[in-house]
Amino acid sequence: MQALAEVRVRDCACPNTPHLEGDLIYLSRTLPFRGGLIANRQAIERSKEVAQGKSNNLSDDWLETFIRYGALGWNLLSSDGDDVPFDVEAILADYSMARLVAEKANDLGYGDAAMAPFLQKAQAKPSANGRKPPKRSGGGRTPATTSAQKTPIQEPPELP
Repeated sequence: MQALAEVRVRDCACPNTPHLEGDLIYLSRTLPFRGGLIANRQAIERSKEVAQGKSNNLSDDWLETFIRYGALGWNLLSSDGDDVPFDVEAILADYSMARLVAEKANDLGYGDAAMAPFLQKAQAKPSANGRKPPKRSGGGRTPATTSAQKTPIQEPPELP
């Protein structure tokens, strides 16, 4: 099993049993399969909404998904020194903790992993005639020097 990424979310708040390293949430180093599937579905649904002129806020959906499926444990202890059962809803209920976990998921490349299937399909999609589509130029304005040049109109030659 892979090593988990540690996210320090605050100074230790465990009663009577302080952790010198602080309260930690353990995060998968890669986007888990289920989280990726849900992120893909969210992207597809959001693209439909964008096509209908509705707002686009995919990153908020993804951040919650990344926390929900990427966070796998914590080091919180009860006043008796027992492990507190892991509860992802408790993380989501605390913005300051959730934000730090979401930032770490982003740093680990969760968003890139979720976008990869869409980028791969776009690059590999052949045109209707079976050939690869022509390369598209980047967005933005073109310099004035590339605009079409006016060609002077020539008078037709006189007939003898």
